[in-house]
Amino acid sequence: MLSGIILAYASDMSPYEQARWPKRSSPMSEDNFWSSWQARLELDFSLAPTPALGKTRLHHKHVGPLRIQKALYPEGDAPCHAIIVHPPGGIAAGDRLEVRVDCEANSHGLVTTPSAAKWYGSDSGALASQQIDMALDGFFEWLPQETILFNRARVASDINIRVSGQGAMIGWDHLIFGRQASGETFAEGSFKQTLRLEIEDRTVWLDRMVLEGNDPLFLSPIGLRGYFAFATVWAVLPDTKTWSEETLQVVRQEATDVAWTVLHPRVVVGRILAPAIEIKFLLQAAWASLRPLVVERRAVAPRLWAT
Repeated sequence: MLSGIILAYASDMSPYEQARWPKRSSPMSEDNFWSSWQARLELDFSLAPTPALGKTRLHHKHVGPLRIQKALYPEGDAPCHAIIVHPPGGIAAGDRLEVRVDCEANSHGLVTTPSAAKWYGSDSGALASQQIDMALDGFFEWLPQETILFNRARVASDINIRVSGQGAMIGWDHLIFGRQASGETFAEGSFKQTLRLEIEDRTVWLDRMVLEGNDPLFLSPIGLRGYFAFATVWAVLPDTKTWSEETLQVVRQEATDVAWTVLHPRVVVGRILAPAIEIKFLLQAAWASLRPLVVERRAVAPRLWAT
């Protein structure tokens, strides 16, 4: 487990802590919304009525510069592949992004992005933030491209996931600190992230991370060991399945560069620590191994990944 990342179970949390982490973020007030560049995107994957029985359709609405480029169906009626685009190309100090996903029973959605998310640096000290909130009753795959934090970026990121008994998902989060190829390190700034997973209203995974510019953890042998990039991948099975030792062994043999841990009978989490240029391919290999087990489909990579 990477140092600086804490895994906690609901049974380890006090009533105060459980109340402190709400199930859904509160909406921004109108004054706060327009005080800086804000963006909100809501996605609703649902099963289409007849005559296209079995087809997943996507309804979406947005405010600000965050939207769906197009809904695609490269695998037939399901899943629906949705591409999120952010036209400004980067997030600056004071900006806030919100993404809310609802995946209804028997539907299957897949979300990816065309390019890396870029969090720009600033001397203002203002915080940039994102809030990602998912409520999953169907199958869902959250597969964005990498996130790059420029020097002096100050970011708060919250990913909240709620899965029902019949829901299932594969997701990942890929972080790169600084632009090492350009000679820029993450010397100043901060990144704070909370990743929370609830299954049937019970918190089963709470991941909290804080990294500061020039944090000793970047070089520590019990931290990132000189790497400035890492990733987390997770998979949640429907309640009809569990992660047996035999099933997990298949994943470990096919994705050997990932450190896998079962945190719940339905939840497996993997960590990747490697050079930034390699992580994307390791994530895709892990996804290809997980997909037949979680959503019972062979891996069909979004075409964007080949561009």
